[in-house]
Amino acid sequence: MKHYDNSLAGHFGTILAQREAELRAVLDTGNKKELSDAQPGNGEVQDFKDLAERELESDMAAMDEARAAIELSQVLAASRRLREGSFGQCLECGKPIDLRRLEVLPSAAFCVACQTAGETTSHPLTGA
Repeated sequence: MKHYDNSLAGHFGTILAQREAELRAVLDTGNKKELSDAQPGNGEVQDFKDLAERELESDMAAMDEARAAIELSQVLAASRRLREGSFGQCLECGKPIDLRRLEVLPSAAFCVACQTAGETTSHPLTGA
């Protein structure tokens, strides 16, 4: 099993910067769409299906933006860890995170074991 070392800092710095730019673009596009949707309509009559479809699209876009905002905060935290020299170490147990995991999810803050344990201890909505 291979782990992160400082010789890979440039590689992961580039990946994180690219992902940050992509996520900021998603959020910027969403903000522009909200502004255009807030503009007065062209007087066109819409039926129930049109309104329902527009509402569904709006809800889905809001969910995408929420996911992008969460991932952006994770990417920014990973970038900070990279600068501080703690990138690639599990925030829970302190052990190295497998390099394969970091390649797939560069913003990973936990090793697989700690991530799994955190997901199985309780469900955030039900507490079970």
